[in-house]
Amino acid sequence: MQFKHPEILYILFALLIPVLIHLFQLQRFTKVKFTNVKFLKQIDLQTRKSSRLKKWLVLLSRLLAFAALIIAFAQPYFSKNDISKNWATSIYVDNSLSMSAKGEQGELLKRAIQNIAENLPDKGVFSLITNNSQSQNLSKSTLITQLKTLSYCSEQLALNTVLLKANESLENKKQHNVFLFSDFQKKSNIEIPKKTSFNYVKLEALEQDNISIDSVYKKEVNTMNVVVNVVVNNNGKKLENVILSASSNDIVLAKTALNLNENDRKTISLQFPKEHKEITIKLNNKDRFLFDNTYYISFLKKQKLDVMLIENKRSFLDKIYTKDEFNLTMNNPNQVAYEKIEKQALIVLNNIQSIGESLQTKLTDYVKSGGNLVVIPNKNVSINELNSFFNKLAIGQISKKINSSLKVTEIHYSHPVLNKVFEKQVSNFQYPTVHTHFSSMMQGGNAILSFENKQAFISQTASGKGNVYWVAAPLDQKSSDFTQTSLVVPVFYNIARQSNEQNRLSYRVGEKNSILVSHKMEKDAVLHISNETSSFIPLQQIKSDKVELLTKDNPTESGFYNVTTNTGKVIQHLAYNTNKSESNTEFVPIDIIAAKNDNIQAFNTIKDALSDLESEQNIQTYFKWFLILALLFLIIEILLLKFL
Repeated sequence: MQFKHPEILYILFALLIPVLIHLFQLQRFTKVKFTNVKFLKQIDLQTRKSSRLKKWLVLLSRLLAFAALIIAFAQPYFSKNDISKNWATSIYVDNSLSMSAKGEQGELLKRAIQNIAENLPDKGVFSLITNNSQSQNLSKSTLITQLKTLSYCSEQLALNTVLLKANESLENKKQHNVFLFSDFQKKSNIEIPKKTSFNYVKLEALEQDNISIDSVYKKEVNTMNVVVNVVVNNNGKKLENVILSASSNDIVLAKTALNLNENDRKTISLQFPKEHKEITIKLNNKDRFLFDNTYYISFLKKQKLDVMLIENKRSFLDKIYTKDEFNLTMNNPNQVAYEKIEKQALIVLNNIQSIGESLQTKLTDYVKSGGNLVVIPNKNVSINELNSFFNKLAIGQISKKINSSLKVTEIHYSHPVLNKVFEKQVSNFQYPTVHTHFSSMMQGGNAILSFENKQAFISQTASGKGNVYWVAAPLDQKSSDFTQTSLVVPVFYNIARQSNEQNRLSYRVGEKNSILVSHKMEKDAVLHISNETSSFIPLQQIKSDKVELLTKDNPTESGFYNVTTNTGKVIQHLAYNTNKSESNTEFVPIDIIAAKNDNIQAFNTIKDALSDLESEQNIQTYFKWFLILALLFLIIEILLLKFL
């Protein structure tokens, strides 16, 4: 038995006082002489015995009455825990996209919310943790209100992070519990400390297999059609006749049937007319997750890129950067239009023997603010001057010039400049040869092509927000035959196109995205990203006649969006898709972890878990019973005094 006010029980010691008085009270009897002494002595003896018994019984009844009254005011109760401090319960509800899977009674998340609302105990305060929010010190009604407004989120917290947040919310609270309601989709390797304590319910989907569209990318574009490659993953059993289709405004543009082996991965090509700008690619299969059966892509009207060539005379470059795709500006090194530098998507320094100090400063500012620069050296260039320029860019150093023949033998197919150029890796390629090159060490350089000695021939190095592409050899015909090979066009063409973020077919929800929009901003104007159901203003940086939009937390749902001005004019279409980690069918072995840890308790259902919590909080009070006992002993005392 426990007491809400145990300090009142000290009054019980006061009950010793009447007992002591009764024990040490010496009552003297007055002698009265009668003639028949023998008879009176017998009566006197009987009276003294009955009087002593009556006094003891009355004393006992009074003591018991007062004891029952004192105990009643101390408020006795039975409970498994101490209620001197308020109950606190931290509840994690997994609202990731994987919780949209169907269970026995519907979608896992919606059913979990309903079960929590129906079985939540009345007592205590609650904290609610989801993948995108956290609230503390909630009442039962407030918690239920927040649960009913809960929507799916493209992110999912790792289990370690959930436990850390839960324990932080319960800090300094004596009576507390942690409940996790999730499908425990695996995000990373976890290590749960042995002293960690929590309760959980693992929510299971009926369907275990899943098929998903992993990614979509352009394969080719001709005068009439666009061909895209669609990568499909099958995590489960063998499937036949799965329909993959591409549509625009509910008009089917392409369709094909797939046969997928168990745990298979396939790339399928779809072709459709190029005039359609917003395409929905869809699988018709019903499986564990339905959200990853749809993929959105948008095609932008191909805009001409601004490219500036700084060279002494015309070269092979103006044949690559043609008028139909590029706005090409050619400048003599001594007559560079500085005011046009910041507007360029790409600047190429080709075969320049000397780079002036003012040009170095302008180009450094251009690269640091997000520009892209290609440096092709002259064979007689001053190494000290180049190093001075590279120091400003903070990209590395050139050690020496080497006048000996060296082959370019390694193609880095995974580099973004080349990853879609070749259908497969080529083994019998006619590799180019250079006769003069510069030995260099770029800081964090990412090689595109390499020499046979493993040094980079063409490399990409980040500088500020921009990139510098360093060609380690002159490209005039006496120094190299690189311009005569089939590599020259895709390398320099893709370097320019790589500088344009508008080529992306789609962006990912919940990830950092940088979107470059060609639009000249008016004073105090901002751009919006919106669709039929939502609208937001992203972070934006104005760059001359372009605007860089930065998104992460918004949008929260996949689909098509428009970039609009303050007046509602649409200037660009965008497509967003969910993070593909949510398609993972691997789950944390939470049952195995719980079996090794006594502080982790599993429940079969949310109802069982919350019912157990309510039973822990249940308190059986006995205040009224002790009041009844006190009255009962007082009645006994009255009866003793009257009839004994």
